[in-house]
Amino acid sequence: MVKRLFMDFILVIIGLFVVYIVLCFYLYFNQDKYIFFPERIITATPRTFGMKYEEIFLEVNKGDKINVWFIPKENGQLIIHCNGNGGNLSDRVEKFSLLNSLGFAVIGFDYRGYGRSDGTPSEKAFYEDLRRVVLFAQEKGYKKNGIILYGESIGGAVALQVGTEDNFSALVLESTFTSISEMARVYYKLFPTTILLKSKFDNISKIKRINFPIAIMHSEEDEIVPFFMGFKLFENANEPKIFLELRKGHNDGGIIVSPEAAKELQTFLKKYKRIED
Repeated sequence: MVKRLFMDFILVIIGLFVVYIVLCFYLYFNQDKYIFFPERIITATPRTFGMKYEEIFLEVNKGDKINVWFIPKENGQLIIHCNGNGGNLSDRVEKFSLLNSLGFAVIGFDYRGYGRSDGTPSEKAFYEDLRRVVLFAQEKGYKKNGIILYGESIGGAVALQVGTEDNFSALVLESTFTSISEMARVYYKLFPTTILLKSKFDNISKIKRINFPIAIMHSEEDEIVPFFMGFKLFENANEPKIFLELRKGHNDGGIIVSPEAAKELQTFLKKYKRIED
């Protein structure tokens, strides 16, 4: 009887181990489904908020084209906005309107696979897409050292990577995480995520290599990206830097519902505005 119970116990353990291995393989081969949440339908444009804008489709790698909106502002410094991992450009129009009202020209774009952009999203594609948008901004007459990179959530990782490659005017991170592996450890504690993850988005190491002004914004009410991650990024950032507290949850408006943070951000960016050369 004891021997039979022991054998049954061993079989249960083996069964659970097999299930665990199968789940690991599933997460490895399907992880993009848990990182990228593209939406194709465009529900608003800058015109919805009374802004004039130019719509462009830029060719990127392999012939794919990405959708770009350029919202001008006379004598305004340029912000290039990198979206989070969900929705598309149309979900950020109100934010673009706010930034434009603060005196900035804005370029927003959809990564490959989002909105009207062709292709499939990936970490590599995200970086390539932003690089192409920066080139477009230069073609419009903006100098790199006069451009502000603004990243929302995973967009902060995109802005950080490209920010390490050149000298920009400033970097803004809104609700950004330290690394995708640390995020995975928060949500998937039982799995060896460091081994399984193909995407890295290692922001905590990259931020130390940024040598121009950094503004980091995060909310204590953020239920998706823990507040400590935003502050950890701030602690590892070089001066000059500023930490601004946002209101409400991760997808509840961010800077749009945080007027004090918006004003402080405007002051910070204007204080460290570079004279383009």
